[in-house]
Amino acid sequence: MLGGEEGRLVLNARVQQRGFTIVELLVGITILAILLALGAPAMGTYLQNSKLGSAASNYFQGAQMARTEAIRRNVRTEFVLTDTPIATANLANVVAPAVNGRNWIVRAAAGGGLFTLLEAKSGAEGDASSSATGHVQITGAAVAPAVFDGRIPFNGFGATANGAGYLIDIKNPSAGVCVADGGTLRCRRITVSPGGQIVSCDPMAPPGDSRAC
Repeated sequence: MLGGEEGRLVLNARVQQRGFTIVELLVGITILAILLALGAPAMGTYLQNSKLGSAASNYFQGAQMARTEAIRRNVRTEFVLTDTPIATANLANVVAPAVNGRNWIVRAAAGGGLFTLLEAKSGAEGDASSSATGHVQITGAAVAPAVFDGRIPFNGFGATANGAGYLIDIKNPSAGVCVADGGTLRCRRITVSPGGQIVSCDPMAPPGDSRAC
């Protein structure tokens, strides 16, 4: 029983509904567009840095595999940069080493001047490109006075077979300029010490940073 309230409308289930006006929608869309425009360059740089990191990981794994197999097999094993297509027949023995090779192979000495192919990857695996106008640019070098010819050889102890140190720089000129040259891209480097230690690093990371070379 409601007593004196009987017959009166006690609960009102109707709640006033109000949507957005056109002006409010336009203001919201404008603000969103401005935020996206401000964030786009940073997102683009992030994606390009991720691509460089992926490519660096690809080459690092190849060099590490060459060293590991040299120790396991106790024979000279080489990490070779090349532009020779990886589908080439007898690739391990006909490969043409190149200091700027976008593809790479790992091969082990098989005696008589011949090699056994252990692994081969095209530059497209890891976001490098197999074309001459590709996105990721690879440049290999040896620490003076040694000369780099596209090959990094390892002996059965895991050290470089000729006692030289090596480095592979990984850049992306089509996407921007490296921090070292005044740009925003965190370009990468693979270093190989004479003792065989292999490191993937950022040449411009500050001292003490785990990414520093």
